[in-house]
Parts: sequence; C-alpha cells; structure tokens
Amino acid sequence: MRVRFLRPSGERSRITRIAVALASALFLFTAENIWIDSWLRTKFHSMPSLVPEALSGAWFLAFAVCAIVVVLLNVWEILLIRDRTLHVSTKIVTGITVLVAMLLSAQWFRVTSGLPAIPRPQQSSKIHTVTLTWEASSSRINGYNIYRSTTSCMNYTKINSSLIQELTYTDNSVVSGMTYYYVARAVNDRGKESADSNETAAVIPQR
Repeated sequence: MRVRFLRPSGERSRITRIAVALASALFLFTAENIWIDSWLRTKFHSMPSLVPEALSGAWFLAFAVCAIVVVLLNVWEILLIRDRTLHVSTKIVTGITVLVAMLLSAQWFRVTSGLPAIPRPQQSSKIHTVTLTWEASSSRINGYNIYRSTTSCMNYTKINSSLIQELTYTDNSVVSGMTYYYVARAVNDRGKESADSNETAAVIPQR
C-alpha cells in the first residue's frame, strides 16, 4: 500500500498569500515607475521622481530585487502546478499572475535602463544632429549641463562631457528613428545643479 503525505492546507495558504503579496508589490513598483511617475511629474513639476536613475546603484539594486521576486514567483508557480490537491482554476490564475509579473519586469527594464533601442540596419542613412538653445539663467552660474532620455520625464542621462558656457548645445549622438527628451540644468559656483528646465522633445527622422 502506498501512502502519500499531503501538505497541510494552512501551509499552502500561507505560501500562496506570500506569493500574491510579492506579485502585488512587484506590480505596484513597476507600474509606478513605468506609468504613474511620469504622469505625476507632468501634473506636478516639482514632485521628485521615484524612478531610480538609469544604471545607477539604486537601479541595479532594484533590478536585482525584481529578478529575485520573478524567480521566486516562478518557483512558486512550479510548486503549485505539481500540487494535485489544488483546483485547476487556482493554477490558471497563478500562472497569469506570474506571466504579468514577468512582462512588467521586462517592460520596467526597457523603460528605466536608459539604453537606446538597437537601430535597424539601413543601406543608406544621414547623420542627424539635435541643436538645443535656451535662455540664460537669472542667477549667477558657472554653466549648464544637458540631460537626455528616451522616455519623457524620467531617466535623464548627462550628455555633455564638460560644463557648457554658451546658451546652445549640439547633440551629435542621436540615432535615426528615435525620439529624445532633453532638459537643461544650471550649475552654480559650488557645482550644485538647479531643477530641470522645461522638457523638449526631438524626433529623429528615419533617414
């Protein structure tokens, strides 16, 4: 006679609650970074961004935490699939939950990493540039820094190697077919930057 020991229902419920909590936390974090943060900053310009700066220490920490949560959710899903005492509908719901978590994590990486999309090869292409101009700061400053992103209102990366003394800057590193978002920051004699200027967008032609 074969005897099979079943896992107590209370333990299964506890594991399920923990997994649902992790999935919910991952969903809220990624949704805030991908959609909610940019919407709030559009409505309230003075509101600080909760999105970690692209490829910074905070970003890599958030990436590691998201990766660990996704792995745990997949392990949880495998365990539940192998549990014959669970109803099929429960397994389907958990599978959808894990799938959504993985898709949101991938989207979060694409949006917040600041990495440009891989350009498609073209037989012939033109070299494009973006020339930016701005008004002088009313305060006494030492110069300006220009920041660029491929996502509106977030993940800006400084593109000038040295402090800009003029009121114009030309970006020579743009890629055809991309849309870039720029802001300027004034820098005082202590090296402290001002808040972002108004954002401007530049759409680069395909050819």
